Amino acid sequence: MSIGVQSYPELYTMLLGWQLYDQLWEILTKTGLAFLPFIGIVLRNIGQPYVSQEAKDSGSTSLRRMELDFLVTLLLIFFAVSPVLKLDPKMVSYTPVCQTNDANNTYTPGNTGTTYDNAFSIPTGDLRVPIWWYAVISMSEGITAGANTLVACTPPLRKMVAQVNTAKITDPELKQQVQQFVQDCYVPARTQYMADVHTQSNNLTIIDSTTKEYGAADTEWPGSHSFSQTYYQKTKASQPVKGFSYDATQDINADTNAENPPDYGTPSCEAWWNDSTNGLRTRLASTLPPDFLQQLGRDDKPNPKRQDDLLKQLLFTNSGYDKANDTVSDISYSHIAAGLGSWMQALDAYPKIYTAAQAAPIIQALLLMMVYAFLPIVLVFTGYKPGSFISGAVIIFSLIFWSFIWHLVTWTDNALMSALYGDELFSHASPNAVLADIIIGMMIVVAPLFWFSFIGTMGVLAGDLVGRAVMNLGKIGEDAASRGAGAIQTAAKAAVSAAGKM
Repeated sequence: MSIGVQSYPELYTMLLGWQLYDQLWEILTKTGLAFLPFIGIVLRNIGQPYVSQEAKDSGSTSLRRMELDFLVTLLLIFFAVSPVLKLDPKMVSYTPVCQTNDANNTYTPGNTGTTYDNAFSIPTGDLRVPIWWYAVISMSEGITAGANTLVACTPPLRKMVAQVNTAKITDPELKQQVQQFVQDCYVPARTQYMADVHTQSNNLTIIDSTTKEYGAADTEWPGSHSFSQTYYQKTKASQPVKGFSYDATQDINADTNAENPPDYGTPSCEAWWNDSTNGLRTRLASTLPPDFLQQLGRDDKPNPKRQDDLLKQLLFTNSGYDKANDTVSDISYSHIAAGLGSWMQALDAYPKIYTAAQAAPIIQALLLMMVYAFLPIVLVFTGYKPGSFISGAVIIFSLIFWSFIWHLVTWTDNALMSALYGDELFSHASPNAVLADIIIGMMIVVAPLFWFSFIGTMGVLAGDLVGRAVMNLGKIGEDAASRGAGAIQTAAKAAVSAAGKM
């Protein structure tokens, strides 16, 4: 048998929780506290019948009640309190719902490849779990895992935006190339474009058709598609650029450099930006995690505008350059957020929302660990009532099911970001984007709490129903016994009366 969990930390917190359960149960049994409910059973079943019935009848009633309560309590202790089933760390596993490249990797404690392997120690010794709670956990984890598969896997847009926001161009050689490209290519092209606006240049026809596809702001950044099809083809780097081979046919000083040619050549601005190997477009994208572009490509279909938006964020925000123009400025966006209050304004920072989403499974795993550890104490002080076992099962199921809720919230977040951000996913330029930030920032916290309160209320009712059903069994037995005794007494009186008449 095996148990699947919903996160990396839960691989360890589950084991630690049940290790604490075993140790606390051992303390309770050795100190005798685990047997206190039996004293309560005796006192309750002696006192209640004695007050409500005659002394002779109360004795038999108390005995019957104690027999039933002792039997039910002993069965509950055996099946739901006493650790019986062995829990080996190898039995616990985690299979992420959405993995890159459609992988199906399964991880076990100590072999996750994460920092949790060093942070947590795997419990050793004879680790055991009660039969009831083992069944509850297995069922809850199985239902949650099955529910997760019902929601389609989408690119983690919030995570990707956070990665872009925190990415920095740390390669000094790449920074120098970007600065040189702006000086040698973009500034001359932009200057020529502004001059051509007042003329009937043929370049304007090409630029007009290109801006219809990529937007009016296409001419406002170094990676302009309009400039790549016009001015960049006629200009070149003023100095050799690393990665581009030297071509003597394009060198006006080829005779001078014949004996000692340069290590690198001076590419055209179009090749310098768009070359698939050494172009700045490729090199800038390589500053992001290796699987970033693959995940971006999973978003239904490749989106050139979104890829351009990504590069703009890397060039302007993370490199210190100022944007030449924006349809909606960052100032306007900040004013919209500020109008919603300081707490709401903080939600427009992607890393904060992403961090909250990443912290949620850790909090969930720690809460589950505390629930497992506190169970023996809670069960003892509730007197092993049947309703407490149902309520505990509902609480555990509710906590584990949070994973599905967050998976659903993530899918909703991606849909809202695609709808409200549009193509400007990485530039924060859309005022409507604040709606997605507010909604998801609240749903990460509110949705699990709403689910927990809803299912918890239903769980308490279910626990009460079970408790009442067990109590009714005793009442049914008492009623049957009392009615049987009454019938015997009536029959005896009739027999005596008939004998007297005879």
